[in-house]
Amino acid sequence: MKRYFSHTIGVLLLLLLVPLFQRCSTEKNTFASRTFHKVTSKYNVYFNGNESLENGLERIEESIENDYTRLLPIYKVSDPSAANLVKSDMDNAVIKASKLIELHSITAKPKRRRRRTRRYQEFASQEEFNPWIDDSYLLMGKAYYYQHNFMAAIDNLSYILRKYPDGDAKYEAYIFLIRSYSELERFAEASEMIQTVQGEPDFPRKLERELAVATADYYMKQEEYNEAIKFIDIALEKTFWRKDKARLQYIEAQLYEEVGKPLLAAEAYEAVTKMNPDYKMAFNAKVNAAGTFSGEGNLEENKKELRKMLRDKKNVEFRDQIYYALGNIQLTEGNRDEAIDSYRSSVATSFNNQFQRAQSAITLADLYFEDLKYREAQAYYDSAMIIIDETYPNYNSLQSKYRSLTNLTDNLMTVEREDSLQQIAQMPEMERESLIARLMREEQERQRNAENLAMQDQRSQGYYRSNRYRMGMGSGQQGAGWYFYNPQTVSYGRVTFRQRWGQRQLEDNWRRSNKGTFTEGEMDEFAQADSAQMEIKVDDPLKKEFYTQDLPLTDSLMEISHQRIIDALYNAGKIYKSEFSNYERSAEAFEELIERYPENDYVLSSYFDLYDLYELMGNTERANYYRNLIISQFPDSKYAQYLTNPNFFVEMEARTDSLNSLYEQTFQSYRSGNYRNVISLTNSMKELEPDSVVLPKIDFMGTIAQGTQTDIHNFESLLENYIQQYPAAEPTPLATEILTLIQDSTLADYQKLVDMGYINEEIQNEEVLMEDRMEDDEFGGKFSYEEDLLHYFVIAYPRSADIDMNRLRFDIANYNIDHYTRKDFDIETENLNEELSLVVVRALENKENGVIYHRAIIRNAPVFQTLSDGDYVNFAISSTNYRQILSEQSIADYLKFFVKNYSRYIGSDFSDEAPELSPEEMMAKAREEEEMLRERGEFVVVETGAGQEGLFTTDIDTTQLFVLAVKDLGLSMRQALRGFAEFNRNEFRSWNLGQELQTSGDYQLLIVQGIPSLNESMSYFRSVVLNRDLFEPLGRTTYRNFLITEENLETLMEEENVDDYIGFFRNNYVNRDQSQRGATETRATEPVEAAETTETEQVVQEEPEEYTGPYNLEIEKPHLFVFVIPIEGVQKAEFISGIEQFNSLSDDSLNLVIEEQPLDEFRENIVVSGFPDKETATRYFRTVVQNRDLFTPLGQGSYRNFLITEENFGIFMEEKNITDYMDFYKQIYLGE
Repeated sequence: MKRYFSHTIGVLLLLLLVPLFQRCSTEKNTFASRTFHKVTSKYNVYFNGNESLENGLERIEESIENDYTRLLPIYKVSDPSAANLVKSDMDNAVIKASKLIELHSITAKPKRRRRRTRRYQEFASQEEFNPWIDDSYLLMGKAYYYQHNFMAAIDNLSYILRKYPDGDAKYEAYIFLIRSYSELERFAEASEMIQTVQGEPDFPRKLERELAVATADYYMKQEEYNEAIKFIDIALEKTFWRKDKARLQYIEAQLYEEVGKPLLAAEAYEAVTKMNPDYKMAFNAKVNAAGTFSGEGNLEENKKELRKMLRDKKNVEFRDQIYYALGNIQLTEGNRDEAIDSYRSSVATSFNNQFQRAQSAITLADLYFEDLKYREAQAYYDSAMIIIDETYPNYNSLQSKYRSLTNLTDNLMTVEREDSLQQIAQMPEMERESLIARLMREEQERQRNAENLAMQDQRSQGYYRSNRYRMGMGSGQQGAGWYFYNPQTVSYGRVTFRQRWGQRQLEDNWRRSNKGTFTEGEMDEFAQADSAQMEIKVDDPLKKEFYTQDLPLTDSLMEISHQRIIDALYNAGKIYKSEFSNYERSAEAFEELIERYPENDYVLSSYFDLYDLYELMGNTERANYYRNLIISQFPDSKYAQYLTNPNFFVEMEARTDSLNSLYEQTFQSYRSGNYRNVISLTNSMKELEPDSVVLPKIDFMGTIAQGTQTDIHNFESLLENYIQQYPAAEPTPLATEILTLIQDSTLADYQKLVDMGYINEEIQNEEVLMEDRMEDDEFGGKFSYEEDLLHYFVIAYPRSADIDMNRLRFDIANYNIDHYTRKDFDIETENLNEELSLVVVRALENKENGVIYHRAIIRNAPVFQTLSDGDYVNFAISSTNYRQILSEQSIADYLKFFVKNYSRYIGSDFSDEAPELSPEEMMAKAREEEEMLRERGEFVVVETGAGQEGLFTTDIDTTQLFVLAVKDLGLSMRQALRGFAEFNRNEFRSWNLGQELQTSGDYQLLIVQGIPSLNESMSYFRSVVLNRDLFEPLGRTTYRNFLITEENLETLMEEENVDDYIGFFRNNYVNRDQSQRGATETRATEPVEAAETTETEQVVQEEPEEYTGPYNLEIEKPHLFVFVIPIEGVQKAEFISGIEQFNSLSDDSLNLVIEEQPLDEFRENIVVSGFPDKETATRYFRTVVQNRDLFTPLGQGSYRNFLITEENFGIFMEEKNITDYMDFYKQIYLGE
């Protein structure tokens, strides 16, 4: 009320003064003009703009609900939805502030007085004579902040600090700068602002609370909760509004829980309840206080309090939270069953609070999983996964566990379903008809009271009962356990659906709250579902077809049903074993499979799994039983050979080596026309049992060799037999073409075949083929980029490691048999050098299949259990590149090649998220896509022309930005942003780097700002790409990283052409860096002197922009030469000694003096003084930077050097902002 009364008086005053001041102009600086513009600014423009800002804040307060299941943010405006809520209000505030600055800023100097007192001189020296201008910039900065346009906010707030350093607005500007930098997770800049403000002696007391709150927010965003608590305590002491104080107290209570101080947390929650907050906050504080177990106090009293709250009708919508808190206490007491009941009640009563529903469901699912109750665990994980997204803690781990459980329960339900269907199908027809008629009569009666029964059932049985009906989890015995034997399920489900989901529209993807974003796997699932819906199902339980439509009433349908049970039992056994390490249940599944279906396709594999399971469980008797079964019933299998001969894989490797040697001899004989020798050698190779990839090539050479030794008709017959035997082999098209020539009588003898060029590369064995290499890449051309070569999977491990090699080979072989039913792999070992040995799995058809195999096997931890104590790496490699590493006896360079061209995962630190498809399915999908591409046309290589290159300027010897471009607009970059901020703070603190996020086309861009120069940027780039932890939050998402100038970044953002820029980066940064490092062994931080222009060069310089910063443009004065070096990590004394020695050999007429001056807590200045003018200092500068030995004591430390006048050095030491001065230096000294 007071605010509006004051405004009314001001408006009346303004109306009275308008006739007097209507001719006032901002070009005149008189008392009348100043008064007019001041009053107009305050009571008209600024008032209206500030009112819009206040309206927006009220909208945020009213619209954004607190999520009490998570840590509350300090500011509600941090919520991503806040920006859209206040956009119109903040736009209006910006417009008003801009209007005030444009129409009412007075910069003209007042008329000079004859008598100029000190007070007058201070007044006349001002740059701005309207005191509301700096407030307008502050208003704009705030409005941009609330719109989440943090960069624009920082620009306006920083302008206040530069332009109005003596105004009162600067203090609030500092606070909003801290808040803006914290929101951007640019914590180094936020910390600098905090330190600056804390050093301000005149900081106003009225803003001390806001500073404490902003600092607490800064620490909370970095999860430094103990530090945040300290500043919340300060803020609480200075907070008088009860609502604000209650929120801060609640957050402090949550922080005490996070840092493991439950007693203090309970006290803080109790304090919240005494502050008379809104009901929801009071309720949550009360529940949390009762549910926070500190090891002290009476737990029974806490439970009694919670049960009392359950009986209160006001708490009906909060019962889910009360049950959850009660469950926590019961679990702490060790009453697991009671806790489970409470958690189930929490889920069952959670209708409005989806976050609490998810939290309770996950807690309950975890308990069931620990108790090995996998079906129940899957049901509750399913409830949670519908609600949570990628931002939820441990989302990837939860998703992986959920998928494994879903696969398991699907297979178990398949067994039960098919058993019940078979049982009904085998009934006499009259009995089956009678059963169905009875079910239909019962359904008619049940539908009359189904909804009431469903409500009662859910209340009495809890949430899990409804899940059992929804998922059809029957017992498999006659009675209500059959999947449709209880038709009441349909009606029950209708009510259960409404209670769980509410009234949902009939539309696609109705379960998803976000219907706009799908993973590739989800799209595949939906596509399969759409396909399945083509078969129309009867869903009316009052129709006979509803009960008969899935019954296997024919022999063929019964056979299909049995096969479903066989597959499901086998899959369940594998999942129990490999994904849950539940060996007992795995053995039960395999035992049931063999007992029910002794002649199934999985008998051998099941025997071996049972042998392995009993070995793992220490049951030697049962293990030997299945070992003997394998040896007696399958004596020729690799399983049997391994069990009878522990050296089986070693001997197999020797045979493979012999085969490779024979193949090379055969091919050379084939090319030279020694066909008799070819026939002999191919017969020898067949005796060694070659794999399915090489055998067709061996037979092709044998066929051609035999054909040359006989007549044309026999040759034709041989080719026909070959084509029939190998219809899809690589040499088959060539055989078909030769056959056509023979049949057309255009090929009289084999020599014509040679003359026409039909002896070509189709039949060469990639095992011994050395392809042409690219000679101009960073690896010297020694590695092949050919993607169609055979590929191997390789594990490299130390020879000194104590590894059970037979067990490792066995685990890999077992994995291959489980996941590649149609392929036969060889597993070999080889000594690479004195330190490393290799395990090689061969062979995969091409790079794509090699990558699929690599990505799939490294996620299967049991395969690598024998290597768990060793330091190993694994990778895929083409046959040509494999020979290269053998010849080099080193994998060091190839690992770099692999990381760049295949995958960044070379060790055990990979994501545990399992692929959605099996490896064999992924390979089949890849082949299908390849066939589709072949049908559509051929691939062509498009060279990047000068047009694309010309988009970007090659003038890159300037400050740089580092960019991480992530090709996934839906991926949360918060963790990656935090990782880079911490990395920059720890490794490059003196550079004061900043981070921000932008988008360009399909990419999110994480941009690191403030890298001083091109040379230093390459050092930074190498440090980043070698730090794999920085990229861990990206998972398997495609990403690029590169350096770029600000000018080229603007072009990239305009054109949205990240992919095109990569080629420019490779040509102008990577290749340049390699050529420089190849020519000289200079460091990345070596000082660089600007190149001089020769007389023959014509240089057209653009007119430089007018400089408007704090530094004096008059530079024809005495100069200083300044080195800014880190305080730590350099040999300062040795460096200064070198400069002194260098100075002693310089111009004797110069009296040069060296001084040390601190710059900040991280850096200091080494100042050389005594230069009479700029020209002398410039000559000295050039001589110094050409003497690289002077900089050796600085090592890899980051440093800067520049010339500066004594006056500007004083300004520099006040500002302490090296970036601002370097901008001035480049523009004024270097003409950039």
